[in-house]
Amino acid sequence: MESCYFALVGLLLACSTQAGKQDAQIIGGHQVVNHSRPYMAFLESDSKQFLCDGFLIQSQWVMTAAHCRPPRNLRVLLVLGVELRRDASNHLWDIVNFYPHPHYNSTTSENDIMLIQLNAPVPYDKTVQPVKLPQRDKEIPSTAACSSAGWGRTKTNVKPSMSLQETKVNVVPRKVCKHIYKGKITNNMMCAGNKKHNACMGDSGSPLVCDGVAEGVVSFGRKKCGTSSDDPTVYTQISRYLPWIHKVIKSAS
Repeated sequence: MESCYFALVGLLLACSTQAGKQDAQIIGGHQVVNHSRPYMAFLESDSKQFLCDGFLIQSQWVMTAAHCRPPRNLRVLLVLGVELRRDASNHLWDIVNFYPHPHYNSTTSENDIMLIQLNAPVPYDKTVQPVKLPQRDKEIPSTAACSSAGWGRTKTNVKPSMSLQETKVNVVPRKVCKHIYKGKITNNMMCAGNKKHNACMGDSGSPLVCDGVAEGVVSFGRKKCGTSSDDPTVYTQISRYLPWIHKVIKSAS
């Protein structure tokens, strides 16, 4: 069972036979209405290469996946308040520090979550607003109204999208997901999507938003999406990490 991930070292796409990191694309979606997702962010290198997605949770804090951490010699900027990647130049923010979860495991993708501290608080307006975080250890029912968004690919083997895309997705019960990804799904993960509506390559770090609350962070999935595979995308479940999130933010203040 192969999965793909976006290796920031060398900025190359790579494949792994392990339960690895996979960038996600939006399958079966459409371009968002302008400023309808004011929390969305993305990381790009100073050479304007797209790296990963993320989302604003407080005025000086963005959440993404731990596997999106760049190599130390790569300068990375964060973009907020845009739907089109070509508009990034006027919406750049410097990053003070990256805080990947201390127990992130790159082999199993356990604890695939990271906080990014910006150099200054972001002023809120209609283009930039944080998304709500969930209650601690809250489980999401399969009936929840969820969606995923990002600038990733809209089909396999095409370039990442220049415009922010979104799609509605259904939560897959953890028991079902554990059967699909045998031995890879833990209680700190949740699953959503299918072959018609899903996240797949290019959107690692994007949020799974259910009823206006960010419940998950895109972590990994199958190598091919939107084809014959009905396998869901795997998300890090944010509600499991609230104590760690609050600790990091408080200690950095």
